[in-house]
Amino acid sequence: MAFSPTTTATQTARDPRELYEVKQKAVKYYNENGVPNKMEDVLNKMFYDNPSDVFGYLANYFEKFSTAPTISKVKAREAYDSKGQPTIQTEVFCTVKNNVRLSATVVSPSPNSHLPDNTKPEDREGDDTERQNSVTAAVNILNTDLNNRLTGLDPAQQQEVDNVVSKFYAELQAAEEERLAKEAEAAVTEEGSTKDVETASQASASKGKQPKSATKGKEQKKEERVKHSGNKSKNEKRKNSGSKSVKGGKSQMSVAVPMEPTEKFLPGASAVSAVSRAACVAAAHIQQIPVYQHIAGLRFAEVPFEMTVPVPMVTIIQSGRAALGKSNCIKEFMVVPKAGMPLSKSLPLIQKIYNNVGKNLFAKSGVAAKLTNDVGAFCPTFDRPEQGLDLLQEAITQCELTVGEDFFLAINCASCEIFDYEKGKYELLTGQAKVADDVVEFWAELLGRYPSVIAVIDPLRKQEKEHWMRLSDRISDQCFIVGGQAYARPGLLKDEELTPDFVTSGIALSLDRLNTISDTVQVAKKLQDADNQVIVSTCYGETADTFLADFAVGVKARFMKVGAPVRGERTAQLNRLLQIEGMLEMSGRLAAQTEYKFPHISPPPLPEPEEGEEEVPAKKEATPRKK
Repeated sequence: MAFSPTTTATQTARDPRELYEVKQKAVKYYNENGVPNKMEDVLNKMFYDNPSDVFGYLANYFEKFSTAPTISKVKAREAYDSKGQPTIQTEVFCTVKNNVRLSATVVSPSPNSHLPDNTKPEDREGDDTERQNSVTAAVNILNTDLNNRLTGLDPAQQQEVDNVVSKFYAELQAAEEERLAKEAEAAVTEEGSTKDVETASQASASKGKQPKSATKGKEQKKEERVKHSGNKSKNEKRKNSGSKSVKGGKSQMSVAVPMEPTEKFLPGASAVSAVSRAACVAAAHIQQIPVYQHIAGLRFAEVPFEMTVPVPMVTIIQSGRAALGKSNCIKEFMVVPKAGMPLSKSLPLIQKIYNNVGKNLFAKSGVAAKLTNDVGAFCPTFDRPEQGLDLLQEAITQCELTVGEDFFLAINCASCEIFDYEKGKYELLTGQAKVADDVVEFWAELLGRYPSVIAVIDPLRKQEKEHWMRLSDRISDQCFIVGGQAYARPGLLKDEELTPDFVTSGIALSLDRLNTISDTVQVAKKLQDADNQVIVSTCYGETADTFLADFAVGVKARFMKVGAPVRGERTAQLNRLLQIEGMLEMSGRLAAQTEYKFPHISPPPLPEPEEGEEEVPAKKEATPRKK
């Protein structure tokens, strides 16, 4: 302690006592935190280890005793996706060793629109307005409510973070439902009071004119009987006209099917997935480990030493209902390299296949045929689905590769988009609507002629469970039957029971809106345990953020559906997969994907007839598909 020349005798006498008290407090403070013991331990170890960087050695030693990092701030702003649509950029700041640091920045993809691709621009205005309002609400929620609720949490506790976010959204839903209920109640009350006034007015006007009113009532009843009879006749005619004679004397009626209720998302719902992603990236950054390794820790009880890289499932051609031509039944024509082929070898071949398709389209139809859509896929005119499959097989052969050995095909049928609810049929080809029975025959026959197809996404709607299982029984030995839109989002699917009346051998998962990391990881494990292959899928409004590639590796996904092998937001995912493959190979942890094996899916057995009932004769077994 420094003393000035003017220090008094009283102050000098008191200072030793204060110094002693300070020393005693320091001894107590250091002993309570175990500093002397740790200092002695690290100094002894460092002497024998003899590190070249003494202070780096000390820093690494004491780092493991530091307090767990916590979230100190969540900040969000509006950003833009690959289509120029508004989306969310989320930043997570954490307090790490007494310093506040930016630990993660994530730009989320825009959720896929519920409108078909061929929607007129004027009809998209409402969807664009809704998207903008949702992004604005999400940014506001992240900067206020979720920022306050997440502050102080450890980002490595992913489940805890996701629970807080999901609980907050549930509170918003409850408040919205309560508001709508009050509005409905007020509307009913107002309508009731209006009716009371009208009734009183009518009673006053008709006073003293009862005979005429009674006569009028009889006439009205007579008119109603005549009208009812007429309606009945019309209904019978409509019913008869809906029945069409088909080959073999069978009669199939066009029955209108009600639209399935779609889940309504509140404005700002995208904040749930955005902040869940950002917390996951922040946790990996703080632990100084790759994101895929952190996610593997969430997926498995212990991070496996050997890890695999998903096989790219790449869209070369996009068709479907929105495209020109009569063919509606296949939305995406994709190529898939054989299992075990390294990315460093398969990606150059995929690019070559893509370029060959472009050259072939140019040679047949001119420069316009080479135009691509938002995901970078070609959009030629097809009148038959075979045209797209033949085009891919031709391009693969031109690369001196064997179709069905070196490269395979995959198709996304997107059956929900071609289902006509007024007719209750699937419009596989323009002007040719078919019932579910015919769709089963259509796919079984087509895939029988193309054994190189190893994955079929959403060939039917989930509502046709019986037909889904019948089709699976016929084609599941040669390809994966994948549920995309057929499954609910992970937050709901994780609590649903998998029943034998609807079985798949693959599931396509995406990360948007309310899909948290915890829920998606849980569903991936649930379906993998049920012998399903996981396909991690990008959205149409992707960004250059590469989180999805790490996620696919971490959950041990079999495939990654990336769109076309062009455009920055698509190639960013592929480049990240290449980087991860190199990292795993360098550390001796890279394992090759095993060969494709297709589990057979059989329809559930018929229930045993009750006593007194006749046993239903078994249906004739389906003819196996040609290999």
